[in-house]
Order: sequence, then C-alpha cells, then structure tokens
Amino acid sequence: MNTAKACLVGTRGEILTEIVNWIGSTNVDVPRVFWLSGLAGQGKSAIAHTVAAWFRDLGGLCACFCFARDRKADRLHEKIFITIARDLADCDPSLKRAFVEVISKNRSLKSTPDIMQQWQRLIVEP
Repeated sequence: MNTAKACLVGTRGEILTEIVNWIGSTNVDVPRVFWLSGLAGQGKSAIAHTVAAWFRDLGGLCACFCFARDRKADRLHEKIFITIARDLADCDPSLKRAFVEVISKNRSLKSTPDIMQQWQRLIVEP
C-alpha cells in the first residue's frame, strides 16, 4: 500500500462509500470479493490505496495487494494469493496454522502459475 497514491480528499466519494458499505455489510448474500475494474488511469489504484489506508488505520486491514505496471515484480499475477495468504497468516494465528498445513501438503502452491488452485487452497478452503 502506498498512501501517496490515495485519492485526493473529497474525490471518488460514491465508489468509496459503496466499498465501505460492502465491507461493513453483514448480509450473507453480499459477495466475498469486491472486484474493482476499469480502464487504465481511471483511479482504481487510488481507490484501493485509499480504502486500504482507512482500514489499516482502524486496525482492520490484514492484506493488500496492488499491481504496479512500473515494477515488474508487482505485475506477476502468480503472487497475488500467496501474498494475501502470507499477510493474513501474519494477522491470524489460526490461519497461519491452516496455511502451514496446506502448504506442507503441496509446496508447489508457493510458486505455481495456477492462480485458481492458489485461490481455492489458500483463500477459500482455510
């Protein structure tokens, strides 16, 4: 997360409110993932950095992953779920134990380009 990339104060209020409402919803029908999409330069990264900073400051952020076109290492889609799993493990000892068990049974999860397998084994199942 990079707070220098956050939204300017007073901008993007509608989408930020939508995301905060999604995060705070207790409705079981609310999707578990909020997919923010759009063309390059429309502010997706600024929105993500803003929300991440807000919830980090509230003590509610455990993981944040943003792709960066200008940094090759941050463009690798294979890193998204292993990075999120590592960050979640740092926040929750029970998840850490679950991840250790999953990865000890399948070490290739740490480096596989199969992000669907990573999603299922590291995010959905634990």
